[in-house]
Amino acid sequence: MLLAHVRQDESGEWEIHELGEHLAGVAEIAEQCAAPFGLRKVAYLAGITHDFGKASEAFQNKIASQSGYDPEAHVTLHVDHSTAGAQYLVEKYGKDIGTVLAYLIVGHHGGLPNGHDSTNSDLRHRLTKSLEPYRENLPHMVLPKNLNISDFTPIKNKRGKLQLPFLIRMLYSCLVDADFLDTERFMAPEKNKERQVRRASVTELQHQLNQYIRSTFKADSSINAKRMQILEWCRDAAKRDSGLFSLTVPTGGGKTVSSMAFALDHAVKHNLRRVIYVIPYTSIITQNAEVFRTVFGDENVLEHHNNLEPEKETALNRLSSQNWDAPIVVTTNVQFFESFYSNRSSACRKLHNVADSVIIFDEAQMFPPEYLRPSITVIRELVESYGCSAVLCTATQPTLSDTRLLKNDALQNVREIMPEPQKLYNDFKRVQLSYLEELLNVDDLARRLAQQEQVLAIVNTRKDARNIMESLADTNVEKNECFHLSTMMCPEHRKDILQTVRNRLDDGLPCRVVSTQLIEAGVDVDFPVVYRAVAGIDSIAQAAGRCNRNGKLKQGEVFVFNGETPPPPGHLRHAAESGKRILKRYTDDILSIESVSTYFQNFYNKQNSGNKLDKKEIMALLSAAPDKIQFKDMAEKFRIIEEATQSIIVPYGTDGAEVIQELRDWSEKVKYCSKDAAFLPREMQKRAQRFSVQLRKRMFENLAKDGVLEDLFDDGQYWILTNNDIYTENVGLCPDIPEFMNTDSLMF
Repeated sequence: MLLAHVRQDESGEWEIHELGEHLAGVAEIAEQCAAPFGLRKVAYLAGITHDFGKASEAFQNKIASQSGYDPEAHVTLHVDHSTAGAQYLVEKYGKDIGTVLAYLIVGHHGGLPNGHDSTNSDLRHRLTKSLEPYRENLPHMVLPKNLNISDFTPIKNKRGKLQLPFLIRMLYSCLVDADFLDTERFMAPEKNKERQVRRASVTELQHQLNQYIRSTFKADSSINAKRMQILEWCRDAAKRDSGLFSLTVPTGGGKTVSSMAFALDHAVKHNLRRVIYVIPYTSIITQNAEVFRTVFGDENVLEHHNNLEPEKETALNRLSSQNWDAPIVVTTNVQFFESFYSNRSSACRKLHNVADSVIIFDEAQMFPPEYLRPSITVIRELVESYGCSAVLCTATQPTLSDTRLLKNDALQNVREIMPEPQKLYNDFKRVQLSYLEELLNVDDLARRLAQQEQVLAIVNTRKDARNIMESLADTNVEKNECFHLSTMMCPEHRKDILQTVRNRLDDGLPCRVVSTQLIEAGVDVDFPVVYRAVAGIDSIAQAAGRCNRNGKLKQGEVFVFNGETPPPPGHLRHAAESGKRILKRYTDDILSIESVSTYFQNFYNKQNSGNKLDKKEIMALLSAAPDKIQFKDMAEKFRIIEEATQSIIVPYGTDGAEVIQELRDWSEKVKYCSKDAAFLPREMQKRAQRFSVQLRKRMFENLAKDGVLEDLFDDGQYWILTNNDIYTENVGLCPDIPEFMNTDSLMF
């Protein structure tokens, strides 16, 4: 009998997962996973061969000894069990087909390797290394039958840019998800049962949405009648053939519900499996996911991002996030696009479930510019080869189909859902936007804000935001009427501030807010007056979306000004420069469809001149020969959030202090335990996240050097701010205030 896995039951009896049973189980699941894109037999072949190396005597001794099943077995410290199947497939099916499948087998634990590099772990070395004998031990029943050449046709046809690396990742996804699931079925049957929740079909979800719309959408005002019209246009467009769509709806047009109505109607018509909602910021995700949970129920909505609140992270949500096995998935640009360039099994296992989906890219203008070419190539390949329809959804449509800018990488045949976007923009126009060409310094802006009862100012740097708050304190306004928002505040702090701001706005009380860009994307606030430092036109449009949002006024006022501090170097500064050109040229209507289109052409041209739309030259890596695809390098290069950050936990309010004390208590409790026993419970991890601030490397190192941080578990993972004076109610973390040098405040 050959072992794949062993475990002890509650009574201490050993249970054996036989190798033949495991190989067959993985093959069957992988076959099902690959069905949507026509590679069932190939995925089955990968599954049946992936653990051939476990048949070697060396591996059998290792698993028996290390598990405790047979303590007397002779054990070798390291046994490579993931290369044998790869070598078998190259030998059986030749270099072309065999090499494609070899990537999957070799990488099913350690990640997809580079095809060819200077290490001993690349595919080339793995395919030529000597292995422990295994074939004579394999049960004859698990040896795969020969496949016909026609079974490999989809692979042979994938020779274009991105296509073959993409297909390898999709097959890899099928294999690793199948391996995880079959192993879990044996090793953790209770966890596996938790996955077996019945979820609604897209047809059932369509009925639920129809009920919600009937009860909440009323044409009882001019603006609501227009929202109903947008909804009807979306539902009509859903009847079209699958493919690429754009949805240009102004802020306040009911885009969230209307786009979901399109997606579900379209999915039902074309027999698609799920809806994936891709959003740039977690602040928007939280709002949209809450709407979807209200309509469809918790069990049907998967919210997948790093800042999920503890009360929202159910066991089912956690399991579903591993492979996106849910009818509605709400996730971020970072999570979505990085997964398609990742080489890690944990990141890739969900990819096969993206096939046959409707994918809505909300705020499509927020695609990361430095990775624009590889990002839109993912969208195109999903639509052309994996049965997806994609919707580029925004109030300011970028020119992603412009072949003059993007050449062959441009998206083709993009169909606009709205019949007259410019007329729609005019109908929903609720603000007058003015450009103040003169320079406004911190004191100038503070004086202007002091003259308004309710006003929002959005600036480009945290330092500017703090300085304006300090200058506001020197005016005659009350301190409790002024509020600050930035990423130097922990999520719980920002949530509390926003709730206070919304309450004051609703009650008609004085409310002046100074914020960085974080308030722009999807944060539901409504000010009569907004000031925005010069930025890209898309950012200015987002800022305008916080003004007269609910149409209470005939017209709100938005002022764009030149501040003392320009945006940081890179694409944000390029965006501001392009934005300033538009502000000067389109003085009558800065946010018109024409001005926005001109802005994106100018901005992308500027980025394109230095190849900055593919900053890491990933497109070149996609064109490599089949045996030289650099999966590991690609994953390292495609990092949307490049700069490494370190989170610290701050003592915000009573709850923050309690979280820190809980962590201290746990630290004491597990001080002498094993590493596994000391692992921080997930609920505690998530609670700590709500009181964490992300710091760039230099700021973190400075605080650590100054002795105000404590490494709670001595492992570099949980750092506590020990100087309470440098985290304030007004502005959050501020390490450069004078109190920082106060000797008393450094004591703890």
